[in-house]
Amino acid sequence: MTFLKLEDSSNRSILSYLCLALILISFSSCSVPSMLDTDNYGRDHTVYAVDFDPRNLSSITISKMDEGNWEDLGKVRNNEEARFNISIEGDFMIVSANSKQMDEPTYQTWLNHARQDLGMSVDEEYHLFSTVEDGWIYEIDLIKNPLLEESAHRILMYEQR
Repeated sequence: MTFLKLEDSSNRSILSYLCLALILISFSSCSVPSMLDTDNYGRDHTVYAVDFDPRNLSSITISKMDEGNWEDLGKVRNNEEARFNISIEGDFMIVSANSKQMDEPTYQTWLNHARQDLGMSVDEEYHLFSTVEDGWIYEIDLIKNPLLEESAHRILMYEQR
């Protein structure tokens, strides 16, 4: 008893394309778990927003991106026991991860200012942070990129999974 006959070329062609598609999917960066995880968005990190007032760094407010919405995790003390902490030392603003490694953060407040007031476009590259310790500590030179006069600042942190 024959279950599948591959006598005609169209059947072989279809089977060849299916095999090729399976091979390409298996070697691509998209895996089944990452495609099914709604919070993953095809990336290997969790996005957090850290809101702070640079004139009062005793506490910070942390929010987590959850399916396209910010989930408020509340206000925490700005120290080494928090998930992230921010400090201003001399002419540098230093951002640290304390629980898991992170990718280079995004200073959202400064980027909004650059786009609205300095005419920079969304497509331009922005690398405000310098790496002090890869995955753990990043800094901004405040002489090159001074703090804005606003009291509400936001940095996006990309914690690695």
